[in-house]
Amino acid sequence: MQNGKKKRIRWDRMFMVLGGVVVASFGIAAMVPGGAGFEDTETEGRVALSSQLAPSVELTEVESEVSVPELQVAEPEAEAPPLAEVEAPKAPEAPAPTLEPTPSGPLPRKGIKPCSCSKRTMKLARNPYTAHQKRARSLPGSFFVKNQNELAAGAGRGDLIRIPRVGRGFHLDRLTHSEPFLLKGAKDILKEMANRFADAMEGTPDEGASIRITSLTRTQKQQRRLRRRNSNAYNGQSTHNYGASFDIAFIDRPTKEVSCGGPSWALQTILQDMQEKGLILVIPEGNCMHITPR
Repeated sequence: MQNGKKKRIRWDRMFMVLGGVVVASFGIAAMVPGGAGFEDTETEGRVALSSQLAPSVELTEVESEVSVPELQVAEPEAEAPPLAEVEAPKAPEAPAPTLEPTPSGPLPRKGIKPCSCSKRTMKLARNPYTAHQKRARSLPGSFFVKNQNELAAGAGRGDLIRIPRVGRGFHLDRLTHSEPFLLKGAKDILKEMANRFADAMEGTPDEGASIRITSLTRTQKQQRRLRRRNSNAYNGQSTHNYGASFDIAFIDRPTKEVSCGGPSWALQTILQDMQEKGLILVIPEGNCMHITPR
């Protein structure tokens, strides 16, 4: 009997121990999740959620197959060759006149004594010099010719016109104190006077006689120099300084056989007529006739 009791007690203990082990196993299994439930953390004591509570979703890279229309880039057109720079046509500039020295060769009738044109040989009314000055300043294009630069500028503008050395009915003397230029108004008067004189001489024994012009436009410096040697030269702004006046000193005869009576009378008549008609102003001087257009 004692052996039977011992066996029962053993079995009871065995069942008790086995039951305790089973119960303990179930308790531990319920409290501790699988090994995948823990994750390493930076903070001690933090527990990651169990994979059972928050199942991990495996992310897979999905290539989005969105078809983007290929942009058609137009090829750059071939560059046109650069246009050659075309300069706008410039208005032709008037060439600056070159003031050539007055010819110093022999006069057309050298060796033949000329006829004098002065107050001793011609009878003409005297117009006041103030009238000459007033008219000289008021002629179109008139300006005071101070020096050679201003003379060249006036010629370049067309205000002063070059007078040829020889023209119909007249010729220029060897100019020492003036330049062969006149304002248009003075040039026109000289041309008309000389043409009328040539017409008067035509068909007569005096044909070929020519008026000699001894002075035209002067610079201020030329006027001062002339004043030193000629007391009759105006001391100040002369009408010659404006290109408005010219002097007739002589009539050159074509031959020695031609007397001075015919040519001198013809010129005096022409000057008187033009003076009376208000075309010219005249100052008879001791060695010439000073003429200014009116």
